[in-house]
Amino acid sequence: MSIEIALEHRAERVANLRAACAEIFSGHPEATLEIGCGKGHYLSAYAAANPSELCVGLDLISERVRDSERRAKNLGAQNARFLKAEASEFLDALPAAARLAKIFIFFPDPWPKAKHHKRRLINNAFLDALRERSKAGAKLYFRTDHDEYFEWALEIFGANSSWKLMKDNALPMETVSQFQRILPNFSTLAAEAV
Repeated sequence: MSIEIALEHRAERVANLRAACAEIFSGHPEATLEIGCGKGHYLSAYAAANPSELCVGLDLISERVRDSERRAKNLGAQNARFLKAEASEFLDALPAAARLAKIFIFFPDPWPKAKHHKRRLINNAFLDALRERSKAGAKLYFRTDHDEYFEWALEIFGANSSWKLMKDNALPMETVSQFQRILPNFSTLAAEAV
């Protein structure tokens, strides 16, 4: 596929997301976002416990998005929305006035081989893009079972001027996700938008 065709496809996806986001964010200036929500275990429970917050979950796999929607419905979390979307495309599609208040990134692909590190979600450009769409003081929570990726993330966050690592890394709500059932050893960091 040529670069031009790939860019056209991306532009189409962003346009479709822009329409979906306009509807989702209508009347809601802020949202809680989970990137890579899987089957919606965490975000559905979080949304049910925080009905005044708009909660948006992203995943790349359609079946997971459908499972998330069912889970949220079963929990009565009417404030939860799920989209099949790549995170950077979602950020590009957000309405201009929309801001992120909380961001959850749990167990992303660690891309363990050094030659693949450039594919990792946690990188300076992505953190800057997230900050651009976040309100001042927004909280970001990152969790991984991969020790080397955690150390990488600490280094990236520590050097990034858009986010400040927080001493308290406790999540606003703890619930066991699908990954935590199979990966009980993990590390968490929390950062605040500056």
